[in-house]
Amino acid sequence: MIHIPRLPRPDLPELNFEGVPWRERPLVPAPDREDVCMDAYYPRTATSGTQIIYMEEEIVGDVAIATLNYNGTATPRILQPLISGSYAMLGPVVRNIDGFWQLIITQRQDYETEVMRGYMLEVEVPGETLVVTVTLQIVNIDDNAPIIHIFDSCVVPELNDPGLTDCIYEVSDEDGQISTSAMTFEISSDRNDGELFYMVGGNISPDWKRMTMTVGVNATLNFERNALHIFRVTALDSLPNTHTVTLMVQVENVEHRPPRWIEIFAVQQFDEKTAKNFSILAIDGDTGIMRPIYYRIDTLPEDAEYFDIETIDDGDKGGILIVKPINRDLLQRELFPISITAYKSNNESLYTTTNVVIIINDVNDNKPEPLHEEYTVDIMEETALTLNFDKEFGFHDIDLGENAQYTVRLESDYPPGAASAFFIAPEIGYQRQTFIMGTQNHSMLDFEVPEFQNIRLKVIATDMNRTDFVGVAIVNINLINWNDESPIFERSSLEVSFDETEGEGYFVGNLKANDRDINDTVVHSLLGNAQNYLRIDRDTGDIFVSIDEAFDYHRQNEIFVQVHAIDTLGEPYNTDTSQLIIKLNDINNTPPSLSLPRRSPEVEENVPEGYVITEDIVATDPDTTADLKFEILWDTSYATKQGRETDPREYHHCVEIETLYPYNHTRSAVGRVVVKEIRHNVTIDYEMFEMLYLTVRVVDRNTEIGDDYDELTFTLIIIDLNDNPPIWADNTLTQAFTVRENSRSNVVIGSVLATDIDGPLYNQVRYFIRARDDTPEDLVKIDLMTGQITVDKDSAIDADTPPRYNLLYTVVATDRCLTEECPPDHMYHETEGYITIAIQDTNNKVPYPNTMEFPEVVYIYENATSGDEVVTLVSNDYDRDEMYHTVRYQINYAVNPRLRSFFSVELDSGLVLVDYTGDEVLDRDGDESTHRIFFNLIDNFYSEGDGNRNQNTTEVLVVLLDVNDNAPELPDPSELSWTISEGLLKGERLSPFIHAPDRDEPNTNNSLVGYEILNLTTSRDVQHPMLFNIITIRNDDLEDNVGELETAVDLKGYWGTYEIGIRAYDHGIPQQCSEEIYSITVEPYNFHDPVFVFPLDGAVLRLATERAEENGVLVMVNGEFLDRVKATDEDGLEAGIVTFEVIGDDDAAQHLHILNDRENQGILMLKKSFTEKIREFQVTIRGTDGGRTPGPRHTDTSLRVVFVPTQGDPVFPVDTTTVAFVEREGGLSETQQLVLAEDPKNHLCVDDCHDIFYRILDGNDEGHFELDSTLNSLRVVRELNRAVSQQHTLRVAAANSAAANVALQSSILTVIVNVREANPQPYFDRKLYTGGISTLDSINRVILTVSAQHSENAAITYSIDWNSMEADPSLSAVQLSAFQLHPSTGALSLNMQPTASMHGAFRFSVRAVDPAGAYDTAEVRIYLISSQNRVFFIFVNTLEQVEAKVDFIANTFSVGFQMTCHIDQVLPAADEHNVARSDVSEVWAHFLRDDEPVHTDVIETLRSDTQLLTSIQRTLSTELLVLQDLVTGDSPTLSADSSALLVLVLGALAAALALLCLLLLAGFVYRTRTLNRQLRALSMTKYGSAESALNRAGLAAPGTNKHAAAGSNPVWNEALRAPDFDALSEDSDDSDLIGIEDLPQFSADFFPPEAANSQQFGKHQPGDDIIATHKNNFGLNTPPFSNQFPDSSFRR
Repeated sequence: MIHIPRLPRPDLPELNFEGVPWRERPLVPAPDREDVCMDAYYPRTATSGTQIIYMEEEIVGDVAIATLNYNGTATPRILQPLISGSYAMLGPVVRNIDGFWQLIITQRQDYETEVMRGYMLEVEVPGETLVVTVTLQIVNIDDNAPIIHIFDSCVVPELNDPGLTDCIYEVSDEDGQISTSAMTFEISSDRNDGELFYMVGGNISPDWKRMTMTVGVNATLNFERNALHIFRVTALDSLPNTHTVTLMVQVENVEHRPPRWIEIFAVQQFDEKTAKNFSILAIDGDTGIMRPIYYRIDTLPEDAEYFDIETIDDGDKGGILIVKPINRDLLQRELFPISITAYKSNNESLYTTTNVVIIINDVNDNKPEPLHEEYTVDIMEETALTLNFDKEFGFHDIDLGENAQYTVRLESDYPPGAASAFFIAPEIGYQRQTFIMGTQNHSMLDFEVPEFQNIRLKVIATDMNRTDFVGVAIVNINLINWNDESPIFERSSLEVSFDETEGEGYFVGNLKANDRDINDTVVHSLLGNAQNYLRIDRDTGDIFVSIDEAFDYHRQNEIFVQVHAIDTLGEPYNTDTSQLIIKLNDINNTPPSLSLPRRSPEVEENVPEGYVITEDIVATDPDTTADLKFEILWDTSYATKQGRETDPREYHHCVEIETLYPYNHTRSAVGRVVVKEIRHNVTIDYEMFEMLYLTVRVVDRNTEIGDDYDELTFTLIIIDLNDNPPIWADNTLTQAFTVRENSRSNVVIGSVLATDIDGPLYNQVRYFIRARDDTPEDLVKIDLMTGQITVDKDSAIDADTPPRYNLLYTVVATDRCLTEECPPDHMYHETEGYITIAIQDTNNKVPYPNTMEFPEVVYIYENATSGDEVVTLVSNDYDRDEMYHTVRYQINYAVNPRLRSFFSVELDSGLVLVDYTGDEVLDRDGDESTHRIFFNLIDNFYSEGDGNRNQNTTEVLVVLLDVNDNAPELPDPSELSWTISEGLLKGERLSPFIHAPDRDEPNTNNSLVGYEILNLTTSRDVQHPMLFNIITIRNDDLEDNVGELETAVDLKGYWGTYEIGIRAYDHGIPQQCSEEIYSITVEPYNFHDPVFVFPLDGAVLRLATERAEENGVLVMVNGEFLDRVKATDEDGLEAGIVTFEVIGDDDAAQHLHILNDRENQGILMLKKSFTEKIREFQVTIRGTDGGRTPGPRHTDTSLRVVFVPTQGDPVFPVDTTTVAFVEREGGLSETQQLVLAEDPKNHLCVDDCHDIFYRILDGNDEGHFELDSTLNSLRVVRELNRAVSQQHTLRVAAANSAAANVALQSSILTVIVNVREANPQPYFDRKLYTGGISTLDSINRVILTVSAQHSENAAITYSIDWNSMEADPSLSAVQLSAFQLHPSTGALSLNMQPTASMHGAFRFSVRAVDPAGAYDTAEVRIYLISSQNRVFFIFVNTLEQVEAKVDFIANTFSVGFQMTCHIDQVLPAADEHNVARSDVSEVWAHFLRDDEPVHTDVIETLRSDTQLLTSIQRTLSTELLVLQDLVTGDSPTLSADSSALLVLVLGALAAALALLCLLLLAGFVYRTRTLNRQLRALSMTKYGSAESALNRAGLAAPGTNKHAAAGSNPVWNEALRAPDFDALSEDSDDSDLIGIEDLPQFSADFFPPEAANSQQFGKHQPGDDIIATHKNNFGLNTPPFSNQFPDSSFRR
C-alpha cells in the first residue's frame, strides 16, 4: 500500500477469527476497503500488544479501520491522551455497527500536514486485561497538483532534426515521488501543435519534488509556415492532478530560402525599334533575415546585345530591366525569352529565376517583294490546269501580323484581257507566301488564235494596310498546240428511204465531219453491226450498201446507224458521231418461219392410228398475203436405230401432218402430227427404229421473190432402255482450260461434253470432278447437268504461293439416274477423263522492302560529291511471273521536292546516289542535317500483262556527318559589354556571359568552344594586375559552352574603363577560331553603412514616466538624462554624414521623433504625451548616410523604449491563491511556488531592478510553514495532519525592504493551503449493493446505482468484474450479459428480459477505478423477485422526497423487520382513474433473509404488528417521510371507497367470463365446420353416366379404382407384382384419406393456383408415366403425409 508506484492489490485469503479470544487477537479487519490495510499484530505481554494499520489520507467521512474482537454490550474505550498524535486531529471513536464494535476515524487526514502522518492510540474493553496499542500510519496519496515553472520562451532553430531541444523547464509537485515518478505531459492546441511537439520528463536527483520538462519536436520546424507556436502544456501526475501553462516556442529563421518575387511580369509587349525600361523587385525568402537582393539576366547569345539589368540601391529597391531597340523585321522574331534571376547578396546559390517573354510588335514599314522578278512557263492550250513554275512563285513581306498581309491580283500585259483566263490563289498573302496560278477560262487559251500563243501577265501584290506598298512580278505564258478541237459533223443526222431489196453498191447518202485543229484530218467510220451491210468513205463520208439482201422489212423496217468521226493530230484523240436513219419499203419476199416444239415428243411403240403425237409445230409468215400449208418430205426424212438409219419402208408414212389455222388467217398455221398405219395394224415399231427424224415443210403459196417455204427436221423419240455408257465428245478433254488466279466464285472456266446413244430415259449424262496429284480441293466445281466447270471457293486459286501453273483434275461422266423416280433399269455407267486447267497469273502481290538487306539509316559526310553511293535498296514481290515480281524504284519527290537537288535512284537496281542537280550541296550545318528520302517500290512498271501495277513505299534516313568547316562566332562588340561595380570581390562572375556558337555538329570537338583572354588595357594611368579570368562552362539552356568573366582580384580601387581581348576557338581539326575586343566599365562604389554608437541594437531604455515632457530631454529611471543618438560612417564627404529618423512601428512614430541638431548626432524626444503609468514603444531608428553611388546606405537599430514609474510598492496580480501539501512527512519535501509580486518600477529592468522581499504576516501560528523571502516559495517545515485540519490560511506581504513593517492591501496575498491525503483512491459508499428484478421489468431499467468517492475528486470509472459473476444454474445462459454498468454514472441497468423460469440471484463485484489505476470493489447481488416477494410502501410524499431518502427507508425497514430491505423502484402513485399523483409515491421493495427473498406471507405477519409499524412510521417521520400503508401483491390503486374497488374487480371478472363464452362459441363453430368437411371428404362419389375424373385421381379411397387407365391394372398384368390395391379400412391407419380434411384444398376459402386447370385433373401430363409401375408409385399421386408431398404439385 505504501509502495511507489502502487502495486495491484493482491487477492488476500479470507481470515476466520471465530473462536479467537481478545487476548490473542484483539482487533480483526474491518469491512474490506481499498484505502485501509491492517498489517500484522505484535503481542508484547499478556496485557499489551501492537496492531499496525495503514490508512490513506484525504478520506472523506468516517472510516472503520478495525473491528474489535469483542461481543460485549459495554462500550470499549480509547485511552486519552494518545501515545502519539493529536486526538482532535484524528477523531477516533468506537461504535457498534450491526452488532460489531468498530474502531472508526472521523477526521480527514492530510499527509502533507506533518503531525498527521502517524498516530498511536490505546483501546481497552471492559472485562479484558489486554490493552491493544494501535499504530496508525497515514499513507501519502497523490492529491496535490504539479506546477510547471515557465520563465522564458523557447527558441528552436528551424531545420533542426527531430528530437529534444535546449528548452528545459522545472516542474514541481509537493506529493513527491508518487507524483513525479508518474508525471506525464499533454499538449493542447488549436493548431495541432500536439502532433509537432512533445514533452519529456526527467528527475532532479535526489529531490523527488522537482523534475525537468524538456521540449521535444517530432518534425522539423518551419519559420515560414509558423514563426511562433503557442500552445498549452498540462502536467498530469498519477491521480492525475493537473497544471496547465501556456508555452511559446519561437522558431528561429535559418537562412536557406531563395528570394521571393514581389514585382515581376511574365510578358511585356511594345513596338519594334523602341527602347524600354521595366522595374522588378524581389525580397529575401528568409523574411526574418531580409538580405539585399541582386539581379542578373540570361538571354540567348544572339539576344544579349538587346537586354541588360541594373540593381537599385545595393539590392534593397529592386532592379531595372533595360531593353534596347530591336529590329523585328531584320531578326524575323517577335518573342525574346529572358531568364531573370534574383539572388542573395551574400550567397549567389540562393536564387530564384523566372522566365519572362518580351514580345516585339511589328511596325508596317516593308512592302511585299516578289520571290523572283520574272517567271516563264509553257502550258497546253485550252487545258484546265495549275501552272507549274520552275522556281518558287510568291511574295515576301517581312513585316508581321496584319502588317504582313497583302492582296495579289493578275493584270493583263499582252494580249488585252488575257488575265481573265487565269486565277491566282489565295488572293491574300501573309509574309513569305507561295501562290498557285491556274487557268479558269481555259477556252480563251486557244492556240488557233495567234495573239494568244504568247501571253504576258503582271502579278501585283498590294499591302492591305498601305496601298502604296506594291510588289510586281512578270509571268510569261507560252501555249502549246495540241489536239484540243473535236471533229464536228456538218449534219447531226441524215434520213433516207429505199426498198428492202436494194443490193451492193447502192448510194445511201453523205455524212461529213470537219476539225478546227491546224494540220488535223478526220477519219469516218460506221459503228456497230452497220459495217456488215454498209460501207463509208473514210475521207468524204459517202455511205453505200455493201452486200446484197442486207435488209428485211419484216425484221426491221427502220434502221438507225451511228457514223463515227475521229481526228488524227495526236493523243488525246477527239471523236464525234452522227446518226443515219434508214426507212425500208416493204417487198413480199420473206419465206415463212417454222417453229418446232421445244422438247422432242416421245411416243411409245404400237400406238393406234390417229394418235396425236404433237400439236406444237407452228409456222408464221410476216407477209400479209401469205398462205401457209404443212407437208412432210419423206425423201429427206429418216429413222435410226442405235445411230444407224432404218429401212424407209419401216417408217415412211407412219405419221402425217395436218394444217390447222387457229387464228382464222393463213399467215399463221399449226401442224398436228398423228400416227398412221404403215401396214395393217402396224404403226410405230420400237424394234425397227428408236428415233424418227421428220422433215417438216411449210409453204407460202403467195411468195413473189425468193424462197416460198421453210423446213425443219422434226425428231420423234421412241422410248428405249439404258444399255450404252457415256462417250466423251471429240476434243472435249484436250481443249485448253484457263483460269485467272483469285477468280471470284462461279466464274466459268469451260465445259466438257459426253453423249449416250441410249434413249431419252437412259442417255442423261451427269458430271463429277475431283482433284488429282497435288491440286488443292474446293478450287473448281462442275455442273452436274451441263458439265460446265466454274470456280468454287472465292478467290482461292493462287498462282504465287507456291508457284503453280496448272490444276489437274479427273472428270467423270455417268448415266446413273440421280432423281427420286428412276426407270426400272438401274444399270448405270461412268466414264473418266483427265483435264488440265492452266492458271493465269495476275499482279496481285504488293512489293515490300527487305530492310534486312539494306540499312534504313545511312551516314555520309556532308562534303559528299555527285555519284557517291548512298545505299542500294532491296525489295521482294511474291507474284509468280517475272513481269509482275520485278520491282523498280523511284524517289517520291512530291513529299520533299528538296531531295531532287541532292539524290537520285537507279530505276532497276535501286542504287541511291548523291546527285547534285543545281548549285546546292549537302550541308549538315544548315537547316538540313538529315534527309529522309521516300521511295516508291513499283512492280510491273511498264504495265505488262493485265496492266495492273502495285506500289509500296519505304524510306531511308540519310544522316550527314560533320566536317569542321565553321569557326566560333563571337558577338559583335556593339552587342556585348559589361558595366560592373567597384564593389565586386574576387571570384564573382560577370553577366552576361560570352557565347560564340559554332555551327558544326553539337557535342563534338568541331563545335566544342573554348575561351581565353588575350589582353586587358585601360586609359587610366594606373598599374593594375589582370583583373579578370575567363571560365569556360557548359550552359544547359543553350546546350553549349559559354565563357564567363570572373574577377581575379577585389575590384576595390580599380574603377575605370577597360578594353579586354577575347579569343574563341573550337577543338576540331583543323582548329577554327575568332577574336574580338570588348569594353568593361567599373563604376565607383559606396562601401560602408553607418554604425550606431548609441543606442545599440536590442537595447532597452527605461525612462521615468514622471519626467516625460513633450519635446523635452528624456530622463532615465536613475535620474540621468538620456544620451544623444549617435552613429559613425567610414565613408567621407556626404557619404559619411548620418541623419536619423524613427521608422517602423506607427505607435512609436506618433509619440517619438529625433531632432538632428549635430553632425551624426540627434536627440530622441517625446512628440506626443500619454496617460499610462507604464508605456512601452518598439522603436526602430534608421541612420542614413548621404552616399550617391550606388545610393544612400542606412542602418537600423531596434530598441524598446519604456516609460515606467519610479515610485510605489510591489503588488500582487491576484488577491488569493491556493496551494496543496501532502500530509505527514510527504509534505516536508514539497515546495510550492507562490504568485510573485510585480513591481512597476522593475518593468523591463536588468541591472537596476528593485529587490522584492516576502514574509508571512499571519496564519502560521503552529509553525507548519516557512516562506523563502526572495523567491516567495512556500514549504512545510512541520508535518501537516489532515485529520487535524484540512486547510490553512496564510497572508503573505511583499515589499522592497526586508525590514518593512506596514503592507498595503495590494501588496498582500492570501494563500489557502489544502492538506492532501497521502494515498488517494476511490471508495465505494457501500460495500454491498442489492436489488431485485422480476418478469415485469423491461430491458434497460435501472436496477440500482453504485457510487464511490475520491479524496482528490478524480474521475471514477465503474465496471463489472465478470470473473466474479456467480448465478443460479437457471441464470447461467445470461449471466455474462444480464447487466450493463454505466462507466460514469454507476447506473446498473437490466440487459435481458427476465422469464418465469429464472430464479435465484446474481452475485458479482463492481470496480471503481481512478485514472491512476487505484480502485475499490463492492459486492452486488441481484435477486429474481416474483409477485410473491413484492412489497409496496405508500408514502404521502413527493417522488423527489422519497428518492432522496431511499437508503434511509431501506435501513429503517431492515432494522425494523430484522431482515434486509431492498428498494427496487420508486414511482408516482395512481388514483382511482389511473392518473399519477404528485403528492403520493409508491415504493416497490422486497426483503431478504439468509440470502433468500422473503415471501409476502412473512411480511403480512409483520404487517399485523401495529406496534412495529407505528415504530417504523415514527422513525420515518424523523426525515419527514409519511408512511400511509404497506401492502403486498399487485400494486394498489388508491381509492376512498373500498366498495368501488370491489365493483371494478367484479366488472373485470364478468368481462373475462363473457370473453371466454365467445371463445367457446367460436371454437364450436370451427370444429363443426371441420367435421363436416371430413364427412364430405370420406363420402363416396355417386358415379353416373357422366365421366368422372375421380376414378383416376390416384388415391387409395374406398370404392375407387386407381388403375382405370387401360393396361395399368396389375390384376390383369401378370408380369407386375403389386400389392393389394383395395382400399384399406380406416382402422388400419393406412388410408391415404386420414387427415385429408386438414389439407388447404378442402378449406372453404381455397382457390386453385393460377396455373392449375380443372380440366386436367386426373389426366396424364406430358412426361407422366402411363403404365403403373413400382417406379411411379403405380400411377398414384404422392401420399399426403409422405416426405415428398410438400414438393409435389396437386392437380384438381
